[in-house]
Amino acid sequence: MKTDISRRSFLKGTAAAAAGAALASTPVMADELLIAPAPEAAEAKHPWEIPPEPVAEADIKGTIETEVLIIGGGYSGCAAAASSAERGVQVILVEQNDALTGHGVGGTGSVGSKIIDELGGNEAMGLDKPYSVVQWLRACANRARESLVAKFFNESHRAMDWLIDLALADGGNVYLSACNSRSRHYPEQPAYHMVTGLQSSADLGWAAMSVGVPILLKKDAEEHGAQFDFKTKALYLEKDGDRVVGAICEKEDGYYRYKASLGVVLATGDISGDDEMTEYFAPIANKVYSKLYTPVGSNTGSGHKMGLWAGGSFQDGPWPCMLHPQACAGFHGPFLFVSPEGKRFMDEATWVQGKCLGVMLQAKAKYAWSIFDGHWKEDLLDSLPHGGGMFWDNFRMWGTSEQDAVDAFARQVEGAGNGTGTDGRNYFQADTLEELAKLIEVPEEEFLASVARYNEMCEAGEDVDFYKEPTFLYPIKEPPYHAAKVGPALLVIVGGLNISDNFEVLTPEDKPIPGLYATGNCSGNLYASDYPINIPGNSHGRCLTWGFLLGEQFEAMKKA
Repeated sequence: MKTDISRRSFLKGTAAAAAGAALASTPVMADELLIAPAPEAAEAKHPWEIPPEPVAEADIKGTIETEVLIIGGGYSGCAAAASSAERGVQVILVEQNDALTGHGVGGTGSVGSKIIDELGGNEAMGLDKPYSVVQWLRACANRARESLVAKFFNESHRAMDWLIDLALADGGNVYLSACNSRSRHYPEQPAYHMVTGLQSSADLGWAAMSVGVPILLKKDAEEHGAQFDFKTKALYLEKDGDRVVGAICEKEDGYYRYKASLGVVLATGDISGDDEMTEYFAPIANKVYSKLYTPVGSNTGSGHKMGLWAGGSFQDGPWPCMLHPQACAGFHGPFLFVSPEGKRFMDEATWVQGKCLGVMLQAKAKYAWSIFDGHWKEDLLDSLPHGGGMFWDNFRMWGTSEQDAVDAFARQVEGAGNGTGTDGRNYFQADTLEELAKLIEVPEEEFLASVARYNEMCEAGEDVDFYKEPTFLYPIKEPPYHAAKVGPALLVIVGGLNISDNFEVLTPEDKPIPGLYATGNCSGNLYASDYPINIPGNSHGRCLTWGFLLGEQFEAMKKA
């Protein structure tokens, strides 16, 4: 599908074109700041195309000047702030919430690092760059910008080394996770770096997993003079001629003009919180069991919209989604999946995106059940040298025993008991398959037939229904029998503003808008169609790497 707000088909009657017409016919004084006027109602096709009415000059309480203005206090914005401030660039970051935001468990992917170097380097760890780039592009249907993919592969090592140094200086630890798949069909490279034990977020408990790195980056940025303004919502960008020179922001006590002499960076996250944008650009996202972005209500595509109103364009759709089967149980392994109707519907030994999409599209339901028997721990241990990946393996440290993963999952599965344990809604066990069918509320006859058919193929050593690798065909014969609920979750929609290789927001004609940049999930073109995970954690890796490089760019601009 190609959306009708693509790079080259954005309507001439939209806000961007209206702004261009106004500038062409009206002399612009050096100090005159403009935003695009709202288009006529008949010309506006979607709500997100319509910019707000400008704040009256009399209502603007003051002007705040800086060299770089960063809009958004998540991973990407904090990385850009820290990298820029370290290099002597004056930075102000504005964030609409009262605290920094973060997603996931904080793991960050990179193509190499000083930790990987100590383990022998990329090649010794099984990372073949040419092959991995091909994997990435295939996952993206060859519609991602290859130069940006190469930039990530070339530069993420330096950015990760920077983060490692910051973490160690803060009393923390960084380790390489062994959660990558070893499947010959869906290989993933060791790339997922976990940051733990940071003193700057020690009092946050589990919350430090998601916001620990942004807090660390904020600490570094502030130590180098950066300013963070919370409860400050950017409403729209301002331009002097073609150049973006700042933004109008709303604080608790009124409106303020922020002026940035070097540039404005949009780092506002994704569009998950805007249902209309999601349905238009990433409709698959509305088929998930749940959306896990936080804080709820904040990821509304505000940066996407501001960039569009300032004359920018979006990457072609549909936009890819990061989907992980973690909305329910945290484990499901390579075992038999059945739908709520009790039917098998896919090859279960696939990658995390494939598991989610299989449940959402093939089962045509928002969840499924992973079914395994009393021999599951031995079967799981047997599978890990040949497969794995998130929620099949776990986030254990590289070099630790695969038995550690089995033991960790056993505490989840067996601790839940018969639907009455700490995770009773998601794990069930029974002494008979008939009893298990009742507990998970699937049709007994269909369920028993699915298990019988699956066991026949396990014994024959060939899955002629879906062609799962024979290595992962484990029969279901020994009680107790287990079920783990597989719920696809949307983490983020990783599509956004059309950007150059230097992160400049581009017009529909692919021309850079002077002074305007986008990073993180607000930026586009690194992904398309689907989210590649052959470099696990690459979305956070993109936030770190793009932010690191933006700091270098602003330093060069300041010195020029």
